[in-house]
Amino acid sequence: MLANEGQVVVGSDYRTTSAELKATVLGGLLGGGVDVVDAGTVPTPVLAFGVRAVCANAGIMVTASHNPPEDNGVKCYSHEGREYIPEEEQILEQFIAHRQFTDVAWDRVGTQIVAPDFVDTYAQRILERVGSLRRNLKIVVDCANGTTYNLTPLILSKLGCEVISLNAHPDGRFPGRPAEPSPENLVTVCNFVRSLKADLGIAHDGDGDRLAVIDEKGRYVNNDIVLTFFARLLLGENGPGRIITSVDTSSRIYVVARSSGGKVERTRLGKTHALLDEENRKSIRLCCEPWKIIDPTWGFWGDAIYAACRLIQCLDQTKGPVSSLFRGIPENPQKRFFFRCPDESKDVVMAKVTQELTTQKDVSEVWTFDGVRVNFRDESWILVRKSGTEGKIRVYCEGRSRKRLKQLVSKSSTLVTSAIKGSHKSRVKPAQN
Repeated sequence: MLANEGQVVVGSDYRTTSAELKATVLGGLLGGGVDVVDAGTVPTPVLAFGVRAVCANAGIMVTASHNPPEDNGVKCYSHEGREYIPEEEQILEQFIAHRQFTDVAWDRVGTQIVAPDFVDTYAQRILERVGSLRRNLKIVVDCANGTTYNLTPLILSKLGCEVISLNAHPDGRFPGRPAEPSPENLVTVCNFVRSLKADLGIAHDGDGDRLAVIDEKGRYVNNDIVLTFFARLLLGENGPGRIITSVDTSSRIYVVARSSGGKVERTRLGKTHALLDEENRKSIRLCCEPWKIIDPTWGFWGDAIYAACRLIQCLDQTKGPVSSLFRGIPENPQKRFFFRCPDESKDVVMAKVTQELTTQKDVSEVWTFDGVRVNFRDESWILVRKSGTEGKIRVYCEGRSRKRLKQLVSKSSTLVTSAIKGSHKSRVKPAQN
């Protein structure tokens, strides 16, 4: 990819296997003649920020993000701190699959240096961007025993907030809670916000690129409400433009975007950054998917630390509670769940489900670029897609009412269960996501 030259910034999270994998990555880069800037153990947004800060050719973050502790992997970043787009990933994967590796002679081996303090520089830039706060806000921060443990609480404290930290000691086994900041994993932080009468609760995943929000009453704020809030905010600040969002987000974002001069475009989950090339980025106001927010005026990476600070800045500018920031955003009931499914059965299951879903009554539109999403005439929808990282078929439903949601959940569960049974002749049970 780099033709045996250049510089790469490398960082990792606190998973038990990260040090081993990172050492392997460093060895491969150095042996291939590439210079390495070792960023240490940092949040993923800091790694992406650091790549751009030192004008490196690329960045590699060893992490499995919100996945279980036994998982691990790598995220690759361009010289601008943008996560690799699918085309770049495919090129890299082909090099690996065909083992097209080129070592260099002993006198051309790369050099390794310790990174300048990216964390301090990153924190200072956020503080400059957000400015000082006027209100004395009490914030509960759940760091998930991950890489944000010594950064998000510090930045918020320097902004003037009273910070109560949970799971703020790094441990790659995630003993406090699972790394994914889903509602069922955040019951404890919700209770803390309520009992401490805090103004806001925020929660991260293991590497700091995901943000969950809890309001002043200890209620988990639906992901789509948070994304729609940021769409409205950034359209208001930067003028009309495009909102790039993933296939699994709510229809409510259309309502808010239209009223603010925005145009919503859908893409595959995990690929909202793919349009951030030089030609498109000037017209894009936000790239977003559940828990992940990219503000192109700040950087081309998902950044939960920055997003949390922007949310708190907006809260500081109003006299009301955090729930008041979400007024005017429609609340459509949703449910997300999954079924266990072996990887080898996924394609067969998806083919069967797609066939059944697309023949349902009152369908207005069908999307098949990432699983199958069926949009109904009443603006409710069902999405079924295979997980790219786990042995699961994921199901997403949104209705205009509780009754309609219940119908969609029942319909989709029956279809997926039947398809999985037909593929491996075994009984399956749904699990909450």
